[in-house]
Amino acid sequence: MAENKTVKYHIPHKGIYMYSHVHEGKTEMIVLNSTGSEQILDSECYTVLTKDSKEGRDVSSGKKIDLTKNLVISPRKSLIIEF
Repeated sequence: MAENKTVKYHIPHKGIYMYSHVHEGKTEMIVLNSTGSEQILDSECYTVLTKDSKEGRDVSSGKKIDLTKNLVISPRKSLIIEF
């Protein structure tokens, strides 16, 4: 049974690690902050993963996230955005 999956990784930058997982037409972008301080992730850093998507949803809280703006990631936290 073949599965239609794609995983894309982004080069870690300032302690932020990102990758996206595409499955059956839905994409999840996982952002991990491995530092002990809040990090601001410039939207230009992740447009290669989000492509034309302008809005996503935080999987844990259900909040909408504007993918055209910078992301603020709390210390030692992860963020999973579905779009």
